[in-house]
Amino acid sequence: MPYYKCIVPEDSVEFETRKAVAKAFTDIHCGETGAPRSFVHCEFIEYPEGGETGYDSGTPYYMDGGNRAGRPQEVKDQLLSELLGAFVEITGISRDDIDGRITEGKASQTMEGGFVLPEPGEEGPEWYEHDSVAAD
Repeated sequence: MPYYKCIVPEDSVEFETRKAVAKAFTDIHCGETGAPRSFVHCEFIEYPEGGETGYDSGTPYYMDGGNRAGRPQEVKDQLLSELLGAFVEITGISRDDIDGRITEGKASQTMEGGFVLPEPGEEGPEWYEHDSVAAD
């Protein structure tokens, strides 16, 4: 947790670009929330030509984020805005071609590395052990 799904048209986002998006999403999420880098997950799901994202946005790209509940609305709004902005900047698509959302779930209902997640802001030092590893 968090888990960001980028739903994209098939073959529209190259591997190196995906890596850049995933790194940016990690940087943004951790910068806005203070969460450990090891928490952030980013997946790209392709749909075939002529298909749809599966969301009612009407856009060819969609970012569906899932986070732990408990953050102020202004943090969530800023996070969504920055994530979508980074996707647009890195991929070169028009801002009109992507929509997104962030949904929330209880930390107590989520596991990371075999452990139930703490509430936002209550992560002990053991959760940050792997943050020194570069996200290359």
